[in-house]
Amino acid sequence: MCKFKEPTASRSQLILMPQSLDEMVSQQEPVRLLSEVMDRLDYGRLESSYPGGGCPAYPPRLLVKLLTLAYSMGQRSSRKIAEALRVDLRYMWLAEGLAPDFRTLARFRREKGDYLQELFEQSTRLAVEVGLVLLAHVAIDGTKVESVAGSHSLWGKRRIEQEREAIRRILEEAEEIDRLEDEELGDNDGTTLPDALRDVAARKRLVDEAEKQLRESGKQVISTTEPESRPMRTSRGVRMSYNVQAAVDSTSQVVLGMTVTQDENDRRQLGAMLSEVYRNTGCKPAVVSADKGYYSAGNLKILDEREQVGAISVPKLPPQCKRPGVYGIDCFEYDEIGDTYRCPAGKLLTFRQTSDKGNSVYRVYICGDCQGCLQRELCGAGKHGKRLDVNVGNSLRMRMERFLATDAGRAAAVLRKQVVEPVFGQTKENRKFRRFLLRGLKGASIETALVFLVHNVSKVMPKLAYQPA
Repeated sequence: MCKFKEPTASRSQLILMPQSLDEMVSQQEPVRLLSEVMDRLDYGRLESSYPGGGCPAYPPRLLVKLLTLAYSMGQRSSRKIAEALRVDLRYMWLAEGLAPDFRTLARFRREKGDYLQELFEQSTRLAVEVGLVLLAHVAIDGTKVESVAGSHSLWGKRRIEQEREAIRRILEEAEEIDRLEDEELGDNDGTTLPDALRDVAARKRLVDEAEKQLRESGKQVISTTEPESRPMRTSRGVRMSYNVQAAVDSTSQVVLGMTVTQDENDRRQLGAMLSEVYRNTGCKPAVVSADKGYYSAGNLKILDEREQVGAISVPKLPPQCKRPGVYGIDCFEYDEIGDTYRCPAGKLLTFRQTSDKGNSVYRVYICGDCQGCLQRELCGAGKHGKRLDVNVGNSLRMRMERFLATDAGRAAAVLRKQVVEPVFGQTKENRKFRRFLLRGLKGASIETALVFLVHNVSKVMPKLAYQPA
């Protein structure tokens, strides 16, 4: 009895009726469902961007599918994707016998980026259609993703000074060598310049160009290879990066909106993210949550103007905001329904007018019943009674604090971490999205759209798998 199985055929054996690719890929293979989901997207505008004529182009629908499959497996290198088209049955099945080279894949990803972002937007609407998005709660957050620029491309004032000093020493050395050679050789031609001096001119041009870019940018540090990126604090220290923003629905962690920005902090991103969610879904979420990085008077005003319920963590006031011995605004109890304040002595302050002071808008509340009040000195009331100037941002802040103190507010703050953090974990860890491959803000936006397109498609796939045919 044979101990081991024998090969069914040698590698050189001719096969009369070979298997088809469809037979070689299991019916349970996820690539089949991925292809089905991708076919639900509209490629009309992308396909119409090809003028035609000459050699037929690779079908853009096929190229999008290949990039989606590759990104879902954490593979973003166009060369690795081209290699997989030769050795991986899943890629071969998806490509239906076509094998675009790595240049074609890279050029398509770079030049058709706007259409890839449109496909991401379609993926959010598809998720809404299949019932994965309820908009009961949308969490917004940002994460730093490193740019292509390496540390060798970073230039600041200190490095420029160091490089100029190094060039000065090299030139002094050159002059000394010339002097010694003149003494030794006279008018005869000596050897070529020392190795350290051969590239001094190019090195000086590089320093001059870096200094010019730094001066024009107005920044402390720039990257000469990718000037649009910015130094940002990441888990690996300060790196040249972009800030990736995402708005995620709590029902199935579908990404409803995304942007890529050069700002290190998130304070100016809330309005843009809300607009993205409205545009992609056509609806307003019941509740929007964000961490204290998004807290600002401007963002609170945006929520108020759009009548959007929000749960934004409120940072504690610094100690200098509290005035000991004098009643501050926190000592006055606000009644939102009546739009009045009540002082510690029980007197009522009513709204009289708005007042512009510098860049801030204040609501003025007056109490005319301060005569004979025992707490008048602590209150700081004037001759005509107590005047309370309330910064519009302060009233919105207090409203937010009251909401966060409710059961609904506390639940929203807790849910935020459970909604958005896993999405960043999946994209960074499972799909290896820790550094961009494309340069510039536009390139970063293209890759981010691809990554979140893959994420949304992966959420839709199980939903469709259990739907009856």
